[in-house]
Amino acid sequence: MLANVKTKSRAAKKQLPKKPSHAGRYSVPVVRSTFRILEELSQAGLLGLNELTRSTGISKSTVFRILNTLQEMGYVLRDDGGYRISPTLGRLAGEEASSEALRRLALPAMLGLRDQYGETVNLGVLSFDKVTYLEVVPSEFALRLEERRGASVPAHASALGKAILSFSPRNAVHALINGRPLEIITRNTISNPDEFLAELKRVRHAGFAFDRGEGSLLAICIGAPILDAQGNAVAAMSISGPASRFNPRKDSPVVTSLLKATSELSAKIARP
Repeated sequence: MLANVKTKSRAAKKQLPKKPSHAGRYSVPVVRSTFRILEELSQAGLLGLNELTRSTGISKSTVFRILNTLQEMGYVLRDDGGYRISPTLGRLAGEEASSEALRRLALPAMLGLRDQYGETVNLGVLSFDKVTYLEVVPSEFALRLEERRGASVPAHASALGKAILSFSPRNAVHALINGRPLEIITRNTISNPDEFLAELKRVRHAGFAFDRGEGSLLAICIGAPILDAQGNAVAAMSISGPASRFNPRKDSPVVTSLLKATSELSAKIARP
């Protein structure tokens, strides 16, 4: 009888549930869900609430609450078509992630401008004394101007560079000029430091910059800044075309459209 009891006791011990591992014991479900949602957004770029619910397997109410929280913190942006990761979140991971988030955010507007006006649309950021292209949406005309993504151009001789510098802290501008003449790229390049500062003042007042053959005699370009919540330029967007075909004035519809696009992007970035 005693042996039988001992046998049952050993069997009962075998059936006891295992203690959870430290990873499972101390994990927080809502944190797991949050990063699962962010992973899906990072891969897809833009997803709606229902799409995120299906792809993550998380309940719709939980996905909704997490997205609202991330949006309030500025880490997720809401568009008409759904949600996307903001450049703010990208900056936490590093400059490369921030640039990719900005590129994805700007790409729909760039495609829209290219389709509307037919010319090449560029997105660039300041890298010391140059502007690096984060994205280029090329014109579909046979004769077109086309920089490649990742290429760099002198900041002082481009509409992108002037648009960014006009809305940058003074120390960034003076570090570029440093009391010395600027490199002459073409006969139209502004190389005198005082004249360049005066040009930046005009650009800041107008809200956009022109490059009329300053980087290339064959090209005309207009650029406008994309601003953060503090009003500093984080990037700029431009529309460029051959001088033989593209020569907009200050009151041209293309300028209005560019300013509208960059203003909308700035509002999304600055949104809390």
